[in-house]
Amino acid sequence: MTDLTRLSLAAMADGLDAGSFSAVELLEAHLTVIGRANPALNAVWDLDADGARAAAVESDRRRAAGEARGSLDGIPIGLKDNIDVAGRPTTNGLGLAWTAEADAEIVARLRAEGAIPVAKLGMHEAALGATSDNPHHGRVEHPTAPGRTPGGSSGGSAVAVAAGMLPLTLGTDTLGSVRLPAAYCGVVGYKPSFDAIATDGVMPLCWTLDHVGPLARTVADIAFAAPALTGFEPEERPLQGLRLGWVAEADTVAIEPGVHGVIDATLARLRRAGVTIEAVDLGLGSLSALRRAALLIVEAEGAVALETIWADHPEALSDTLKGMLSYGRDAPSSRYVKAFRRVETAGAAVNAALESFDALLLPTVGHTAFPFDAAVPDDQADLTGLANMGGAPAITLPCGADGEGLPVGLQLIGGFYEDARLLGMALAVEKLLR
Repeated sequence: MTDLTRLSLAAMADGLDAGSFSAVELLEAHLTVIGRANPALNAVWDLDADGARAAAVESDRRRAAGEARGSLDGIPIGLKDNIDVAGRPTTNGLGLAWTAEADAEIVARLRAEGAIPVAKLGMHEAALGATSDNPHHGRVEHPTAPGRTPGGSSGGSAVAVAAGMLPLTLGTDTLGSVRLPAAYCGVVGYKPSFDAIATDGVMPLCWTLDHVGPLARTVADIAFAAPALTGFEPEERPLQGLRLGWVAEADTVAIEPGVHGVIDATLARLRRAGVTIEAVDLGLGSLSALRRAALLIVEAEGAVALETIWADHPEALSDTLKGMLSYGRDAPSSRYVKAFRRVETAGAAVNAALESFDALLLPTVGHTAFPFDAAVPDDQADLTGLANMGGAPAITLPCGADGEGLPVGLQLIGGFYEDARLLGMALAVEKLLR
């Protein structure tokens, strides 16, 4: 019998339309995986099985009446636990919860397409970190390498997809929090152009850099969902003749030998397929220094975003989180302004370079998933933060594995609001690599 949880989104939609299976059957298949896998993985923090079952019954009724709402009607989805779902608890990864009065705008949009919210998913505390080792709710575990981080801050969103719990999830990405866990877990993570997915009803961390984005097993799945999520229709194009810019500043970041080897082999395959790859120096210097400037902005804005909760419920924030927010809150205004201008300049440089290239190319992260008991690398977001700074769309897709079998991610950055072209290029790259 076909495992419904391993079908592509297109195959799920086709099967539902053809009557090969029902939305109820599709949901129950995913609930079975959640029940089996989640006790060890802790990716699902709040499961609304009853609500999802009722929605699946209604989806089947609509389809039988010829009234299916959209391409995602009957498809189960999951939301990071900083995205509001009406009537369900939101924690933002903190040590308290509140019941959402209304759906976040993107959740309402997906419901209008017929998608079925099933679960709220684990995350790093306040979305400020990239391990998903949460002091209040426990660690979210890597789906194939126990004891290693799945990345973050949208760790549960990546794990739920990789483990077959849900075919499509949403996360948030401020300096890489969708793309990092996607790369660590071997799935696809897409950060659309700034505000292509509204952040209304999403707990903010940094208004300047926050994005909402989806995760799925393949670029094809992301492309299938993109029109419903963003309105962008992917424009697939052949690899032959593409001109990609390799970000020279990536060489300022430490790249593990295993990652380096996979990336080099991937670039060679792209060149053989007719892609021109040229180094482009953005004039930004050290990406680590740039990331530190961006982090100051995140910490300063995060202190404001969490100000009321911090004052009313100080026990709900860990000492580590309080320390980071205090640093941003107490930084001199001159330091914040300098950091903001540096980040603004970097974003402009990214968008200017994209006038000469179809996309920019670089590793997603310079290492693979590391053990929870190892030191957390300072440079986790050095390669992902660039896209947030200019609001440009970016996507990571798996391109191989290191010597330990841990996934390696390749990142493409496209022109601002040229998401359709970026997804089309990523589709072509995925076909080559698979």
